[in-house]
Amino acid sequence: MILERIIIRGYFGIRNLDIHLDRINAFIGENGWGKSSLFNLLGRVFGDGTVPCQFRAEDFFIDEDTGESLSWMDIRFVFREIRVGQVDHSVSLHNLSLFFHDSDDDLKRIYYHITADRKGNRAFTRHTFCTPQWQPVRTTRRNVIKFVSMNPVFRIRDSRMDRGSGPVIYNNLWEQKISSLAEKLKNQDKELKGVDRESVDEGLEALSFIIGSYIPDFRETRTMRYRSARDIASRPLSLASMGTLQSLFESTTRTMKLIMVVFQDALMRARGKRKLPRICFPILIMSDLESRLHPSYLMMFMSILEHIGFQKLFSTNSGDLLSCLGLSDVRRMVRNGHGDVTCYSLNEKMFSTDDLRRLTSHVRLTRPMSMYARVWLLVEGETEIWLMIQLAAIAGYNLQAEGVRVIEFAQCGASPLINFAKHLGINWHLLCDGDDAGIKYVSVAKGLLKKNQQSSRHITKLPDADIEHFLFNNGFESVYRHESGYGDMQNVTVNKIIERAIHRRSKPGLAINVVERADRLGSGGVPQLLRDMFRNLLDLSLDSSL
Repeated sequence: MILERIIIRGYFGIRNLDIHLDRINAFIGENGWGKSSLFNLLGRVFGDGTVPCQFRAEDFFIDEDTGESLSWMDIRFVFREIRVGQVDHSVSLHNLSLFFHDSDDDLKRIYYHITADRKGNRAFTRHTFCTPQWQPVRTTRRNVIKFVSMNPVFRIRDSRMDRGSGPVIYNNLWEQKISSLAEKLKNQDKELKGVDRESVDEGLEALSFIIGSYIPDFRETRTMRYRSARDIASRPLSLASMGTLQSLFESTTRTMKLIMVVFQDALMRARGKRKLPRICFPILIMSDLESRLHPSYLMMFMSILEHIGFQKLFSTNSGDLLSCLGLSDVRRMVRNGHGDVTCYSLNEKMFSTDDLRRLTSHVRLTRPMSMYARVWLLVEGETEIWLMIQLAAIAGYNLQAEGVRVIEFAQCGASPLINFAKHLGINWHLLCDGDDAGIKYVSVAKGLLKKNQQSSRHITKLPDADIEHFLFNNGFESVYRHESGYGDMQNVTVNKIIERAIHRRSKPGLAINVVERADRLGSGGVPQLLRDMFRNLLDLSLDSSL
């Protein structure tokens, strides 16, 4: 089984959330936008497996802005079989077959519904299986426990923070050896060094045994799958390219093997005292692993996860890690105000292979942190990048601090970037020249606006042919005259002055000179059109941060 959809109403920091999941789900979003509440909920419902979850009075939603609290909670889960016929041919799932329902795609689904009411300081929780229309069917406590136990949540946190959280029961000597080595590794402050060879050998022997037991296909010899051009464009840094799990264990570096030891220890700690059924479908949850792992170790860690057949949900602030995933794996959570949360995701099928290649090269490989921005300011070239960041600061706006990223679009095209931003819930604003090419960009951008969006909030077209002519006509003529060498000569055309200045200094070089002049003039020296645009960007950023 795989968890396909979650609908949350009234839980903790989330008033409303409807989210669709896949095998790999990388969550991004600012603090307080619902990631922790989502992970905590999954841990509460599926983290024990011995009794149905019972919510408490403090679990109900409270609006931090208004103080409004809800006295009811409604949580819905949709699981589906992984392949057609899995339910029919699985002995373990047979006892739950009554609760699975047919779907148009021939995959069977099970609908699990939890409701709760709060009365004073007490909460009353009910668990039922339902029809696809969410009509309850007769459900027993035994059925719920079996279902929950088959979908265990393993939540891996920073293991150095787990100390004092209570004893972990290990099933055999092999697990104790893993734990002993992992504990020594965790005591190393910066690098996985300084552990004696005997401990390493014992730990790796234990690791080989446990992985072979927990992951049945570990010993299988697998042929690496050849990737298509589209796969390469979407996932240029695919973690699977580092080899099969067996090859990772047998032929990689000592550091990789030690990281595998730490990972196995983390899994055992996440399992805790639970006795898992022989056949189960684990959900692995991880939070901000990059906060404790060096980027190189993080990539090694994730390459191991690539081969573990669990469903994975993790939050990350690592742009490098996002570059290793497919676009469809990313889930961007945005709080819209008063507890309503929207989860944005991309469907790779909406982009051509060429667009995927451009987006990967232009954003995911060279500007991966742009995916965390609230607003994209799309500009035509390097000159505008230099100018907009600096002129905004002179006008009193720190674009980076406001979540605004300046991205050059000429090499990629405005359309794929705008579509990319829209489907990830990132606001955008287009700044373009007033020439024929700029007019076409404006037309494209207007066509991508939603019906309720005003073009003035998302598009700024310069009244001049390009940024150089605009600046020349709006307070910076002296810069171009000086750099061109023409000085105060009056019988020289504007075009000739600008061309000569560019030839002598280059466009980015002139941009720096303009910034130098603007810095001396102060905020009043920044053209009004640009100041209005900066104000617009701030408003768009605030819209994204409610």
